[in-house]
Amino acid sequence: MSETTMDEGHVSEADDAGDELVVSPDKTETSEAQSSQAAPAAGDERLAYRSLFQRMFVQPEIGAIIGVIGVWTFFWAVSLNFGTAGQTQNWLDTASTLGIMAVAVSMLMIGGEFDLSSGANTGAMGILFILLIKEVGDLGGLGLSIWFAVPISFAVAMLIGYLNGKMVERTALPSFIVTLATFFILRGLKLGMSKLLTGQISVTFTEDASGYDFWQPIFAGEWIRNEHIWNGRDIFYLGFAIGGAVLLALSMCEMHFVRRESNSAAGLPIFGAGAAGVGAAIFLLHTTDGVNANILAAAVLGISVLVSLVGFGMWRYEPVESAGSLGLTSKIMMRIGTGLALVAAAIVASFAIDSNNAETLFFPFTVQGLRVVLMMALAGGGFTLLVIAANLALRVNPTTKLFVSTVLAATLVVFAFVIRASAEATKFRTELFSVFLFAALGVFVWSVLSLRYQERRAEDETADALGMRGLGLGVLFLVLAVVLRHLFVTQAELDAAVNPARFSVRMLWFFAFTAVMAYLLARTRFGSWTFAVGGNAQASRQVGVPAARTKTQLFMIVSGAAWLVGMLLSFRLSSLQAGAGDGEEFEFIIAAVVGGTLLTGGYGTAIGAAFGAAIMAMSLVGIQSARWNTDWRFVFLGVILLLAVIANRYIRDQATATRR
Repeated sequence: MSETTMDEGHVSEADDAGDELVVSPDKTETSEAQSSQAAPAAGDERLAYRSLFQRMFVQPEIGAIIGVIGVWTFFWAVSLNFGTAGQTQNWLDTASTLGIMAVAVSMLMIGGEFDLSSGANTGAMGILFILLIKEVGDLGGLGLSIWFAVPISFAVAMLIGYLNGKMVERTALPSFIVTLATFFILRGLKLGMSKLLTGQISVTFTEDASGYDFWQPIFAGEWIRNEHIWNGRDIFYLGFAIGGAVLLALSMCEMHFVRRESNSAAGLPIFGAGAAGVGAAIFLLHTTDGVNANILAAAVLGISVLVSLVGFGMWRYEPVESAGSLGLTSKIMMRIGTGLALVAAAIVASFAIDSNNAETLFFPFTVQGLRVVLMMALAGGGFTLLVIAANLALRVNPTTKLFVSTVLAATLVVFAFVIRASAEATKFRTELFSVFLFAALGVFVWSVLSLRYQERRAEDETADALGMRGLGLGVLFLVLAVVLRHLFVTQAELDAAVNPARFSVRMLWFFAFTAVMAYLLARTRFGSWTFAVGGNAQASRQVGVPAARTKTQLFMIVSGAAWLVGMLLSFRLSSLQAGAGDGEEFEFIIAAVVGGTLLTGGYGTAIGAAFGAAIMAMSLVGIQSARWNTDWRFVFLGVILLLAVIANRYIRDQATATRR
């Protein structure tokens, strides 16, 4: 059990389990500002300050975000086409309808309820809509205009959600039982009405209905990438990407370090010189060719980034009075040693296994596929341990943090050059190589800043507000860069016969629905009520929360989402089977859970559910892109579900445990 003692600003750590210091640090002076900032935490653990990264890692969706990055990287590595605009369109299209329902189901789960009829409801709404507009006849429908069919089908969806909520409220039965009954009712109605009115188990969409030309672009419009040529695309792409990266870096500094009482003008010339160096390095990278020129440009870029951020810090943040001396505990040393060993094993695997051997070794791996998986698993585990070691080092002093971070950065650089030397594919030798170098630069620069400037130990609402605005704008710039890259082609790409891509309006519905639900959950009274009734319905009633009404409205949101998905499916497909949507409710729940929503209610986010849907869609499309047997896809999804739940819980527990 760790014990921390404080004496006149000196901090030392002892560990009853034998966590001795390998190199003993000097007693480090702590500034009065830091001491006063840390004071609230000593009085009440609930008031303890959380650093920027701790706040990030206690967010419900953080596990899903990490999962999206990991799954995308995995399939990008094992598949030749995954990551192209065409494959991105495939998994985004798959994620759109799944994600709309996952977000709605996540809202209901946060409210403490389930809807097992959600899957069947999507098919029922689509079939109802088609039967409403299908021509009257022996094997027809009602022959209504789409202008009437749209509001009628929506009203029916709202009624189903309302009845589900009211039945749960009035009978006090578990929502599991009530919605299971609704599932069987809808399933029976789909089959019975389809055979009664059309004589078949499927219903066919008609394009002759009144209003089709108006509603078709709304529910089935497409953006064909190869028809939109923009030769100046890469200039704007680069500008948005660089601007977004700069805003993210400066915003993170703003939310992590202590502001000066008055800014120091001495840092501005240094910041300007560094910024000029960054511009020069980027110009060199895009106007020169050859290994030596690229190495020179990369070196200039790295040094310039460091100089610019140090100058910015000199201008804006309080310097550290004493960084202490190197103090490596046995826990830190163990993680460094194990992490380096795992990375070394990944390097051995990269050279020992033939990267050109495409023979099947055992399902689902070819020899080259096994090589990629081993490298990712071993290197990923090794770098994770080094990151944990760096986090532990921060608790000792900034000097120790700098040492461990430098080891991590150096390991990233070495591994980058190993990939460049051993890989055959161009994307590994260029794109992945560059990613590792930028990661190493980021780790090293951040540790240098932590060595020079005081980290916050108390809330600063002004700095946090400014930082959040900067983060939001930076993310927006990066999103715009990615969107421009995927929506437009250059003439050079067309001449090189780039694969076509069609981006459907379904994706816009997915993004818009997620944004609206995220806003409702985070910024409105209804969102607060949702968390309250999910955490403890009885207690929420006692403080005036309309628990029954809130849960009914959540059921109606799920049913409304099912209507939207039904409309999207109807306009997309030429016909719908009577069994459409049956069983998909479990996929919606899986996506919500992968996104960080607890089955017990009271915890989760809409954005996390959207990321969970993206993970599942990437997996389904990635398995096909990697040419694996798709019969095993549900095994993969099951493993993802289990790993996501474990990872979410571990990350949340670790972030909470390291509260300072």
